[in-house]
Amino acid sequence: MFNINHVAISVTDISKSIEFYKKFGFKEFKSWCSEDGSIKIYMLKLNDTVLEIFCYKNYFELPETAKSTVTDLPILGTKHFALGVENIEEAKDFVIQKNISEKVEIKTGRLGKQYFFINDPDGILVEIIEND
Repeated sequence: MFNINHVAISVTDISKSIEFYKKFGFKEFKSWCSEDGSIKIYMLKLNDTVLEIFCYKNYFELPETAKSTVTDLPILGTKHFALGVENIEEAKDFVIQKNISEKVEIKTGRLGKQYFFINDPDGILVEIIEND
């Protein structure tokens, strides 16, 4: 009956963020900009997943605590989104080769799945996790 329709994030530089997410295969498919330029909204799609990106001219900075799982996970609220992969080692190599992140540490989670985290250009946490 239900499915996840989209995930939304807010960013400082819409072009920089779009280029970042395109590296993972996201494609632009819808956008809207206010007449006064105070807000831009872009929708990107990866298979059936939609990423809605907001870019406000006047934004509030992401708190430093939200840029690391150690300090972010204990705080109530939405934490991150994850991109699934078939092979975590290949994903690590991809991220390093594309200069997306230099420091990548694969971990095994409490539920037995391998994963690692990266930050997007605004410091937003993105998990890369091996599919079941």
